[in-house]
Amino acid sequence: MLDKRMRHPRLRFLTSLFVLITTAIGQTQSPPGPQFEVASIKSNTSRTRQVSIGASSPRAFKAENVWLRFLIQMAWNVKDYQLSGGPDWATSNRYDIDARTNTDATFEQMRPMLQILLEDRFQLALHRESKDLPVYTLVAAKGGIKLKVPAKENCVANDKTASPSAPAPGQTFLSFCGGMVTGPHSLNGTAISTEQLTTALSNTMQRTVIDQTGLTGSFDVHLEWTADQSTPGFYAPGFAPPPSALPAEGSGPTIFTALQEQLGLKLESTKRPVTTLIIDHAVRPSAN
Repeated sequence: MLDKRMRHPRLRFLTSLFVLITTAIGQTQSPPGPQFEVASIKSNTSRTRQVSIGASSPRAFKAENVWLRFLIQMAWNVKDYQLSGGPDWATSNRYDIDARTNTDATFEQMRPMLQILLEDRFQLALHRESKDLPVYTLVAAKGGIKLKVPAKENCVANDKTASPSAPAPGQTFLSFCGGMVTGPHSLNGTAISTEQLTTALSNTMQRTVIDQTGLTGSFDVHLEWTADQSTPGFYAPGFAPPPSALPAEGSGPTIFTALQEQLGLKLESTKRPVTTLIIDHAVRPSAN
């Protein structure tokens, strides 16, 4: 039997108001954004070294031999050093993903779709924290900047619907303006911005690099260095580990020396607040 006090008209009104407010709060949550129409996630046990991820067509996202931590980095556009927590299998277990949309989308537009997919199929829960972490600032070195202004004839406009045409006899192959190729010990860019350069350096050094050169416009960049512990780059877990020692004397410049000698730039170490992601919960996805 209900307490007589609950029969009071004012109490009934307050109880009803509480229910209405609670319901309204639940309904004001933002609806989910665009999602993949269909998605397949399967375990990959091939032990191959090959890893691929991206938009294979305007309506398809594919990833092969990838692990959950890497998928989170791609979905939220963060580096490995900005991600912590989570189970051990989030690095060791490999997956193949084939997801499709019903409308054309770029890889950038597919990032939020991938977030929703991971939250659904891996029951992924994350939260953000700002932490003071070591960073590098990129500044002009003593002696002046040596970046080269690009020659217009050295590249072609980046038309995503076509590939650069074959060069005429006796001419070199023209790359896309704004194109960049990086490796374990080299970086080559044609008409790239300093923002692209710092992003590439961040990936190579696995530490945030902040542009403080004050430079605008685009530049041709050719940089070569000897890999060491300061340039771990991207290494797939379970395979070759990153370098753990300084290069032997005479084997070549470190990336710090190479930047100063080849580009007239300098990296200075400091600490800054960096946004990080913490994995609170994740489970292995069920079979499709």
